[in-house]
Amino acid sequence: MLFVRGTAQVDVFDEMVPKYAAAATRYLGPDAAAAWLEPLRSQPMARIRVTPMAARILDFETRFPSAMSA
Repeated sequence: MLFVRGTAQVDVFDEMVPKYAAAATRYLGPDAAAAWLEPLRSQPMARIRVTPMAARILDFETRFPSAMSA
């Protein structure tokens, strides 16, 4: 688990931001991304940005091992 503490800022946009479309294309591929993005094109969108002041990783596998692994 990643735990981040810091200041959050919400940016609201009237339409889809280009970075969202680029990320969808990268991870889904061009055809699947086009199908995913089409109904979202005219929808408002919000982006949450966090400026981290502290970050911690909780590794449950090594820190809290399962009773089954003993």
